[in-house]
Amino acid sequence: MTRNSKTKDLVLMGVMTAIIFIMGLTPIGFIKTGTLSITLIPIPVAIAAYALGPVGGTLAGLSFGITSAITAFIKPDKTMVVLISISVVKVAALCIVPRVLVGFCAGMVAKLMKGLKVTSAMGGALTGFSVAFLNTVFFMSSLVALFGNSEAVKAMKGERNLVLFIIAIVTVNVIIEWVCSTVITSYVAGALTKARLISTPAKKAEA
Repeated sequence: MTRNSKTKDLVLMGVMTAIIFIMGLTPIGFIKTGTLSITLIPIPVAIAAYALGPVGGTLAGLSFGITSAITAFIKPDKTMVVLISISVVKVAALCIVPRVLVGFCAGMVAKLMKGLKVTSAMGGALTGFSVAFLNTVFFMSSLVALFGNSEAVKAMKGERNLVLFIIAIVTVNVIIEWVCSTVITSYVAGALTKARLISTPAKKAEA
């Protein structure tokens, strides 16, 4: 990797981190109209994962987790108030650990896509979807793992197993988040590639 490439990667990582914090700590990262509540923060995580691979994805996921933890403690919703009363440490882990794993896994997806030499639009789309989808799965799995024995989660979970529990909370809001992350990451990945801000594997010369 050349010095110029390293500089571009550092700048892009800095920009994505700043965007994540701005979106996570202000209303900019959320669309709320009536019963619709969409979180947009997974999108810059996905862009960082596609552009910078597992390391960039992990750092972006960590930023996402930190902003989630700050929000959980400063402006908790009803569920978080109950969980915080049970364990502050577990709530911090619930906010941060799944998002770090999401970023890393998305970075691995992006690395695989580049290795297979798929188009940046397709690679970006799959990376964007993986972030939004895994964010739902990992967060709900962590919620059950950390607070599964609490009365609050037992009431939410009922008699259902983990898979049915996750399916039950996949509302229209969550599906829209998946679609937004897939489409926007695809577009941005294509644009950044055309602008040569994302390195792509060289194509093999034809015989």
